[in-house]
Amino acid sequence: MISTATTWAAVGAIGMALGTIPPLWGLRNDPARRTHYLALAGVTGVATVAYALMAFDVGTITASGRVVSIPRYVDWLITTPLILLFLAMLGRTGRGSVLRLVVADVVLLLLGGIAVVLTGPIRWAVFAGGVVCFGVLVYDLYVRIPRLATFSNERTRILFVTLRNLTIALWTLYPVVWVLAPSGLGLLTRDMAMLVIAYLDLISKAAFVALAVDGMDAIADADRAETGAVRVDDGDSTPTAD
Repeated sequence: MISTATTWAAVGAIGMALGTIPPLWGLRNDPARRTHYLALAGVTGVATVAYALMAFDVGTITASGRVVSIPRYVDWLITTPLILLFLAMLGRTGRGSVLRLVVADVVLLLLGGIAVVLTGPIRWAVFAGGVVCFGVLVYDLYVRIPRLATFSNERTRILFVTLRNLTIALWTLYPVVWVLAPSGLGLLTRDMAMLVIAYLDLISKAAFVALAVDGMDAIADADRAETGAVRVDDGDSTPTAD
């Protein structure tokens, strides 16, 4: 028997809370990479709050006969840009590339949320617009960002590729769930949709954060190497007598 949506939300809250421990531990022990750890802690931390609210059925509204969870969309609007920010930081691609990624991400989420409350053919047209934005996002992560990236070392590049592939593979499944869930064709019940989305969220967020924290030593090694190179250059620049 499938548990209720609130039960799966509670499971999601617990999983996200546990997933917040590694970046907080890293933040405490590796302050030099504070921004990286804050972004990662924000991903699972915000998701923990959102799932806790959903577990108590807080922020749930009914629109066009469909149940819509506001905390879920607020969660995605905050956490997915943080994931993209972390990927951009790995590649040191600059603010411009981050802004383009975040804009495409936010627009696709807004269109998906708007499509839920609409009826008729316009609903599917708006949803299709969100899919187009997702295509832009995928193109940037697979083509544009790697071209702009200046990875500090090979291990950082491998970490980026691993996290990027995980993110795109899982994010591709969310539109499929949207179509099958009550937001779309209604082939999945609300309880089943919550189970599937909680599972996807735990992998795309908690597992993402765990892998990222595990690979942070690659960034630390690169920073130490760069610091050492600077010191060598400073030593070599000492004037010599003729």
